[in-house]
Order: sequence, then structure tokens, then C-alpha cells
Amino acid sequence: MWLSMLVLVVSGFVIAGLATWLGAVWAERSGQQDVALPPCAEIQLPPASQPRRRSDEAAARSGGPFVRDRLTFPPLDFPAVIMHSSITPGKCYRVDPGSMSCSCNYFLLRGAHAPVGSKERLCRHLRRFYAQRGGLAPIVNMVLLDDVHFCESDQLWSGEVEGVPVAIAWREGDPWVTLYSRNNSPGQPAQFERFNYHLGRQDWADGRMPRFNAAVIKSMLGEWFGGGSS
Repeated sequence: MWLSMLVLVVSGFVIAGLATWLGAVWAERSGQQDVALPPCAEIQLPPASQPRRRSDEAAARSGGPFVRDRLTFPPLDFPAVIMHSSITPGKCYRVDPGSMSCSCNYFLLRGAHAPVGSKERLCRHLRRFYAQRGGLAPIVNMVLLDDVHFCESDQLWSGEVEGVPVAIAWREGDPWVTLYSRNNSPGQPAQFERFNYHLGRQDWADGRMPRFNAAVIKSMLGEWFGGGSS
């Protein structure tokens, strides 16, 4: 009797141990299977927002003028710098050309929401950095440093008219076009000047026109915005 009870107790311990061991093995294998999950499909993130601009086709359908936005500003491979304010003495801002960011309020409120590489992202301090270190054309640097007239939402075009550098800025709905052009001889260090052209009157403000190719530029503006030159 006593021997039978002992056999039953020992058998119980053996069965319990065997069950524990089998459970551990099963759990280990299950864990390995959980880790080795089949590859899942790559998550497609939504594309970054793009600058708002009209297409050539949309402009043609609406009959309105359209200047292609040609100036972009890719991030620069420079470390962040501390830049002094040109308005408030003693105030400084951290400018990071690699991420196109600045610690000034203007950038935080406006530029930070624009795509990297777009002119809409440029605050006064980023514009100054690009003009100094961006390796851009001299006439583009003049546009960037024109704090009074520069607007990051303007359409900007830069190129040459019969070999003379020209930059054009235009704001949708504005009858005035701002034009920058060289005003001294090609053999001298480049100097540029700003001019204003009225689309409705098809004439230069105050009679001031570019020194070079004024008639060609006027004709070009007439083709871009509609209406012939006179």
C-alpha cells in the first residue's frame, strides 16, 4: 500500500516535469516563429508638400500670365553658424544651411512649413548665407539681398537676355514686374540695378529702363504676360 502511493507520487512528479519541459520547448519555438515574421510591405509615407504653383496648362486655360519659377535653393553642405541680426543689435540666430533652418521667428512662423529647397523657406538670414556661400550667380545674390523688395512667394526667373544677366520677380495679380539687370560694361566688375515695368501701361517706371536690351526685354515681357510691346 505504502509502496503504491510512493509510485503514484513519483509518477506525478515525472509527468509534471515532462509537461513543464514540453511547454518550455513549445514556447521557445513559438517565440522564434514570432521573431521571424515574414517581411511586410514597405510603408509609403505621403510625399512632402510642394510649393503651390500653377502649371503651364492651367495658365493657358485661365488666360492669365505665368512666369515659370526657375530658382531653387538646395541645402548647402556647411555646418550651422551663428548669424548676427542686421536689424536688432546684439541679437543672434542659429542658421543651419544643411537643413535650411533658422531660429528666427520669421522662419519658425513661415519658412519652416515650406519644402526644403524652395525659396519659400528662405528667411532674411538664410538669404544672406546663400548670397555669401551658395555659389550663386551675382545677379541672384542681388535679388536675395534686396531686403526691401524680396518676397519669398514671388515667381522668380534668372537667366540671360542676349548674353546679359537678367533676373525677374513677379507677384501674381500685381501689374508691376521687378527686373534686375546689369548696368555697366561687360569688361568691368558686374554691377546690377533694379527696374520696374508696368504690365498694363507697358512702360518702365519713371522712364528708367535697363541699359542693355531694354526693347528685347519689353518684348519678352509682352510675350510672357500677354499684350504686345509698343
